[in-house]
Amino acid sequence: MDTVIMIPAFKPCAYMVNTVRELKNAGFDILIIDDGSGDEYKEIFDSVKEDATVISYEKNKGKGYAMKYGMARLCELFPQCKYFITADADGQHSTHDILNINKELHSGRDFVLGTRTLTKDAPLRSRFGNSLSRFIFTIASGCYLSDNQTGLRGFSTEHIEWMVRIGGNRYEYEMNMLIFAVKQRIKIHTIPIEAIYIDDNSSSHFNPVLDTLRIHKRIFVSSFASIIAFFVSLHIILTANLFTGWEHWAFIVYTACVQGAMVSWFMNRFVWYHGFKFRSERRLFFLSAIRFVLYELFILAIHTLLPVPLVVAFLLAVLIVVFAEYFMLKAIDSM
Repeated sequence: MDTVIMIPAFKPCAYMVNTVRELKNAGFDILIIDDGSGDEYKEIFDSVKEDATVISYEKNKGKGYAMKYGMARLCELFPQCKYFITADADGQHSTHDILNINKELHSGRDFVLGTRTLTKDAPLRSRFGNSLSRFIFTIASGCYLSDNQTGLRGFSTEHIEWMVRIGGNRYEYEMNMLIFAVKQRIKIHTIPIEAIYIDDNSSSHFNPVLDTLRIHKRIFVSSFASIIAFFVSLHIILTANLFTGWEHWAFIVYTACVQGAMVSWFMNRFVWYHGFKFRSERRLFFLSAIRFVLYELFILAIHTLLPVPLVVAFLLAVLIVVFAEYFMLKAIDSM
């Protein structure tokens, strides 16, 4: 088969053995990356070597590092490989869903994301973390994904060249991968998968505090250009408002938004994503133009209803536009 299942594993439990056997019976080649689990887990890794290729290193370096290490070795170990699917070692991903991901890859998709519907039966930390990251990711990237933390993903090997160059060695790497894909305008195709939590997900090594902070730190860094652009726009409005007052507010907001869009584009194109295929400049300026019109409309409405300074009206308009954009992208995704 031209699809390889890649499983990064750190201190795995017996569920991994069953998963590997099922995948082998389904006809897949399997690559397991032992992320420095130590000698006490040697027996588990030895038990799957008959059905899978196992590569390892001594010190634990994180899931992101393990994934990049596996991708760097993938085509060397499996020269026939055209696609690969990443799956977790804790039994969260069913063979049925993995087969569906593989089917999508062979239908012409080259970047497939499995998305779970987290019900009230899912662990609270999973539901909270998913909801928070969904909102922040949507605002930072301009792309709505109902589940951006799932580990079940499928790719064409053509993406390996840029994916191994992305920063992040732990759980934040998977989020960073999605942000870079969106910035390069790579189509992310999603399909529903089953949400499986064995023993309330007790075998997971995800730290709900530290790893959540790492994930959102990477989102913050990736959206840093937009944050700088926001403060540039705010500075222009503050300065101009001091000298001209309200009478030229429309021109002030227009100038501020245009300058902010230019700063954001320049930093994204030549600093944060330098060396990667960058999204179309026309699309970026089109979105900026839409935001500009919305800012103008909301500032006018706020100023009419609430006699507040221009800067306050601008900040309120930004908040309204941010939430409006989130719910609009969510509605488009559900169509």
